[in-house]
Amino acid sequence: MGRASLTAAWLFGLGLITYRNIARNHQPPVPGQLLAASGLFALLALAAEYQPAAAPAALAAWGFDLAALLGILPGDLAGPAKAKAPAKGAARPAAGTTQAPGTTTAGGRG
Repeated sequence: MGRASLTAAWLFGLGLITYRNIARNHQPPVPGQLLAASGLFALLALAAEYQPAAAPAALAAWGFDLAALLGILPGDLAGPAKAKAPAKGAARPAAGTTQAPGTTTAGGRG
């Protein structure tokens, strides 16, 4: 477990981000998403240069890929966030304008 495993995990992670973004947004990911993920894998590769830390760094890299695959990573590391459905029975925002106190029109001009 060394550089080849880290490189494979990095490529798999970037492929996953790209696939999810194309599937959800119908466009390639923004460079910041790929840069954030690449930065994480670069830090793991830097840690793997110390020989006793090579195997744990590779396992961590594949662990991040697994977490991204399961959708439990935050924001930019895992691609675009899923749209949350409103809670059942949640109050909806008011549509239009509201009438100011002491006026006769909704815009407050009257």
